[in-house]
Amino acid sequence: MEVDFLCAKLGIVIELDGEQHFADADAYRRDRHKDVLLQQHGYFVLRFLAGDVAKRLDHVLDGLLAVIQSQRNRQHGMTNQV
Repeated sequence: MEVDFLCAKLGIVIELDGEQHFADADAYRRDRHKDVLLQQHGYFVLRFLAGDVAKRLDHVLDGLLAVIQSQRNRQHGMTNQV
């Protein structure tokens, strides 16, 4: 399986989706199926719009940093309270 970015140590997969991912129903279904398979193998999947990386990088990075911290806490037996 191919992913855009992988951090195996923290169990994080990052996928960047362009608009073409939403224009084709079969492509959308394949992406969701890929997410399920990755999640079944213990990965936390983050999906961002490719355009947001350029236009809203601060939001992308905030989301990524939050997941990194959560995964680190999880690995060290700590729990996050919402």
